Amino acid sequence: MQFQLPKRFITFTFVGVSGIIVNNAVLYFVVENLFLPISIASLIAIQLSIFNNFIWNHRFTWADREMMGFQAIRDGLIRFTLVSWIAGGVNWVILLLLNHYSELHYLISNLIAIFIASILNYLLNDIWTFKELDKKS
Repeated sequence: MQFQLPKRFITFTFVGVSGIIVNNAVLYFVVENLFLPISIASLIAIQLSIFNNFIWNHRFTWADREMMGFQAIRDGLIRFTLVSWIAGGVNWVILLLLNHYSELHYLISNLIAIFIASILNYLLNDIWTFKELDKKS
């Protein structure tokens, strides 16, 4: 018996990679150039990566559950943002703990935190944000 990841999770992972790039680039830029503390810079980086990920997940990961119209997309973005901030909160706490207590570099701590939080993020988005629409109309 062979284990296979669902295609949707694989696509979610690829979208997540773009979010990781956005997150780490923004985190690095804000810490190194704007001189904000990691705790604040991380919040900015998380929000910008949330917008990035919503766009790509809407288009590719859950394209079969298309949100039609402005209101549906707005509501989906709100749900996605709420779910992402739950996972982002997990990300943020793990980043700060790893960076402070293990003295790992903040970008390495961030990558570890993103990996852990992304599993929760996928599950909540699949169940709630991009839930199957009722086909009865």
